[in-house]
Amino acid sequence: MDWSLTASLLAERDTRPIVVMDRRGRIELANSAFTSLLGRPREELLGRRWTDVCTPHEHGREVGRALRAIFTSAEHRLETEVLTRDGERLSVEMDVAAVGQPPLRLVAIITRAAALLSVPEHTAAMEASRAPGPHQDMSYEISTELSSFGTIKAVWTSGQSQQEEMVGRPCFGAFAQRDAPCQDCPLTAAAPASWPHTIVRQAAAEAQGYEVVTATPTGAGTARVSVHTIGDATLSGLFEAKVRRLANAARLSEREGDVLKYLALGRSPTDISTVLGITERTVKFHQANLLRKLGAETRYDLLRLFF
Repeated sequence: MDWSLTASLLAERDTRPIVVMDRRGRIELANSAFTSLLGRPREELLGRRWTDVCTPHEHGREVGRALRAIFTSAEHRLETEVLTRDGERLSVEMDVAAVGQPPLRLVAIITRAAALLSVPEHTAAMEASRAPGPHQDMSYEISTELSSFGTIKAVWTSGQSQQEEMVGRPCFGAFAQRDAPCQDCPLTAAAPASWPHTIVRQAAAEAQGYEVVTATPTGAGTARVSVHTIGDATLSGLFEAKVRRLANAARLSEREGDVLKYLALGRSPTDISTVLGITERTVKFHQANLLRKLGAETRYDLLRLFF
């Protein structure tokens, strides 16, 4: 029987979360128990590397090395963390083995999974993340009259009117703890060519990422302001999507796409050779090919393709 079919039958019959990966850690098969555990549909997993989609960023390199090492051993027990679609971290134990005929495949069976936070702590954290606050996605209507500029008339989060206690307060005081309008306020900046007017600014330290602030006049003396926070995870996802789009458009090979990603992150050929497990000479060979296909003269010229 074909190996892929055998693995598929094994995964679907077992109620434990099971994943099958190739030598590069790309997920080829995931059973329903695994997709339920991570809260991700199969299409978000298949073809993507375990370290890119399942592992918290700071553990990526360590987990990647551990997975590669399994090809030289018969079986291995791995304790690590996985990330659900909702951003929850789970502590898991996995039995991982390299099986089949060359090319070998990794079969990972999760034998234990537990949330890193206890139930009460996790519930409190989720409630805190949903609680309205100055750095949560929201929109609010304010006065644009000179004498009452910024006075809040209504606040919405998740499509519902909330935070009634803030009505009547100046937006810059309620949300930014300032005594005067924000210097980058999209309503007081140079008159835009058209409305809505959008600015992007760094979020406060406790809300890592960036805020996309859009202002639109809603009538005589009023305007609506929407604030959307883009976190580090979303920025990372956008970067990955940009790399894939460029790679597909230029018909880059898979390895050229890998090198492109790390070049765009500012990594040197020496670093890339270590991460990908290939020689520096091979990295430079792929670099020359992808630059030619993308119409870029140097690795630094790649920046114009991303920005």
